[in-house]
Amino acid sequence: MTPFMMRVADLVGAEGDPEVTPMPLTRISQRIATSTGADRQVAVRSLAEQLVCEANAVLSASDDHLTLSDETLPQELAFSVGYRGRAARVSTTFEDGTAYGRLVGDGFESELPVELDGPDALPDLLVRLLVESGLPHHPVPTV
Repeated sequence: MTPFMMRVADLVGAEGDPEVTPMPLTRISQRIATSTGADRQVAVRSLAEQLVCEANAVLSASDDHLTLSDETLPQELAFSVGYRGRAARVSTTFEDGTAYGRLVGDGFESELPVELDGPDALPDLLVRLLVESGLPHHPVPTV
């Protein structure tokens, strides 16, 4: 099991309310070069797919599973991860030769536009989404 899978397994197997999960690290959105923005979005999206698959492998067959959906718009690349009616959306918008990242979703409100502080923030984002969406608790068999 990967460290992320063990983290999800610990949450699923926890008795009572899980401990408070940290907010994912974010930073105020900044305009960057288009190529850099596209590279970041693709890297984070690829990692999201891997982590969603890992989490879903740990969740019981009777549990809801994380979903991952892509959006390709004329000036934007985005994906959303959802669980039990809640979602987080990670996007990069392209305009005038620059890229602009953005994180929006349930529980991630901010006065200023924010983006993930990098791929290392993604596991916390997914764990927080699971916990705040009412992750079911039950014994998880060890492998």
